[in-house]
Amino acid sequence: MSINNGWGILFLVVGCPLIGGMPITAWIVRGLTGQKLKDLGTGNIGVSAAFYHGGTGVGVLSVLAEAAKGIGCVLGVRALLPPNPTLELAALVALVAGRFWLGRGAGTTNAVWGVTAYDWRVALTMFLVSGGMTAVVSERRKIRWLALMVLPIVIAVLRQDLSETLMAIALSGLLAWVYTQRPEDLALPAGQAKAESQGAFELLGGTSGLVSLNQPLLAEKVGQKAATLAQLKRWGFSVPEGWVLPPGDDAEPLIKAINPSVDQPWVVRSSAMGEDSDQASAAGQYQTVLDVTSRAGLRRAISQCQDCYDDPVAAQYRQSKGVAEGGMAVIVQRQIQGQYSGVAFSRDPSSGDGEAVAIEGLPGLATNVVSGHVTPERYLVTILAVKMPAGTSAKGVITGEPGQIPAEIIERVALLVRDLEARYHGIPQDMEWTYDGTTLWVLQTRTITTLLPIWTRRIAAEVIPGVIRPLTWSINQPLTCGVWADLFKSILGGRSDPFRVQELATLHYGHAYFNATLLGQLFRRMGLPAESLEFLTRGAPMGRPSPVAMLKTLPGLTKLLVQEWTLPSAFRQQNRTVFHPLLEAIAAHQASNLQPASIASTAILERIDTLLSALRSATFF
Repeated sequence: MSINNGWGILFLVVGCPLIGGMPITAWIVRGLTGQKLKDLGTGNIGVSAAFYHGGTGVGVLSVLAEAAKGIGCVLGVRALLPPNPTLELAALVALVAGRFWLGRGAGTTNAVWGVTAYDWRVALTMFLVSGGMTAVVSERRKIRWLALMVLPIVIAVLRQDLSETLMAIALSGLLAWVYTQRPEDLALPAGQAKAESQGAFELLGGTSGLVSLNQPLLAEKVGQKAATLAQLKRWGFSVPEGWVLPPGDDAEPLIKAINPSVDQPWVVRSSAMGEDSDQASAAGQYQTVLDVTSRAGLRRAISQCQDCYDDPVAAQYRQSKGVAEGGMAVIVQRQIQGQYSGVAFSRDPSSGDGEAVAIEGLPGLATNVVSGHVTPERYLVTILAVKMPAGTSAKGVITGEPGQIPAEIIERVALLVRDLEARYHGIPQDMEWTYDGTTLWVLQTRTITTLLPIWTRRIAAEVIPGVIRPLTWSINQPLTCGVWADLFKSILGGRSDPFRVQELATLHYGHAYFNATLLGQLFRRMGLPAESLEFLTRGAPMGRPSPVAMLKTLPGLTKLLVQEWTLPSAFRQQNRTVFHPLLEAIAAHQASNLQPASIASTAILERIDTLLSALRSATFF
């Protein structure tokens, strides 16, 4: 063995594991944020954790650092040893082993970029295969396992070398084993293991696999109610701490992690797929269990909430609202002992009053109001803008007789629900609230479905941000709606006929609004997910479309693509045969030369009408 080969073997056996074990990601997070990844969440020192706890910039730097490890090990072996691609894959095996045993990470990023340095064709094929899996499989964990299975197959097909294929199997097998030994990077939110160890959640420190309301959640996974509460917490609203049990998950880890007591009861709430959506609130269809004071009671309450999903009345409700079957997630939250509680509507749904906030409440818990068994006090609050020395603030003027709830609490509730409405781009909100003597808590919020259709500025504020004059809108509205109508007709064909696309936009107080309800219906007809309306109104993440539904839309999308592709040539042809001759004829006979002026004005109007007629009759597709 030559000296160079000796150094190469030493680099492969010792150097690559040590490179993998270098906690560069932890150093980056610590240096830029002051946080220790090993003390956050599950303690994993990985790229996903760097993104979550440190932000995008920190995450990108971590990706670059881990990518450099994978590429460096492959290129190092290539430079120090005779050409042998099998040894390059062996370097990645050693790197991943060091990454896990020494660095407490999975090594996925290292392996992906190392494979790119090993053979870019393999990496490109894996990228395309993973992209195809993403279109069919929605769960990241399943995609990851499928990719591990596919990697040796891709190498076998492209490289056609037995030793490389066997080493690829070893690499995939090692990564698969590592995944079974470590929890998800984001199983716990930032700082939770440390902060919650000081309170009632101390048993949760280091517990993996639990879904917290402190982390970003998808409605398609845990229901709209849980996803909304998680969003409200990230926005900074006061939402009780809690956890979510997704449909089909084992409840025992959560039950063992929480220790309810008489001094600190918990509440168990439903979060069904389709509940609290912009099409169906499902109010009263599912169950909420209060005053859970033991683990046995928690187990019964979770089971009770799960079982109510199959109740015939609830099933009939979902069918009547066109809500697809999706299962029941369960929210477990710390119960707030409210002094005053109730519901608030950012716009009065009974009168349709666009100015007043309607509030219903009573002393005690919010369930006293939403149950319908007790008649609550009702207040109407008009929000006024008040100029203060430091700027402009808001104040509520309460209409009606004084009740048991102090006026200052009613005013705070009114301002809070209007703040929520503003967060949701002007979509009227139905908020459940409680006040414990110190904090005004948001228990849930949803769209007021009785005020359909829902008009939103979410899209319009980006494309038409300013004030629009009525004359301008009289031209803009038919043009905008006409473009939308042509677009949906191209994609859906006859399936768009029942929808009056001309009602997509309206003008309100000089600003453009889009009909989110109608857009959501059209999007779902195109095969997009059921939460497309929540995406339009709430900015909620939207899941992947159903492949079967998208197949129905494929002919229309193909037609639209062809139209887009041929648009320049079609426009040139129309310009050559229609517009250019017409403009030349107009230029040859200037109307301004005609006398008297009345004849010139008439001629100008006739020519404008001729141009408009030509535009309307033009066929670009």
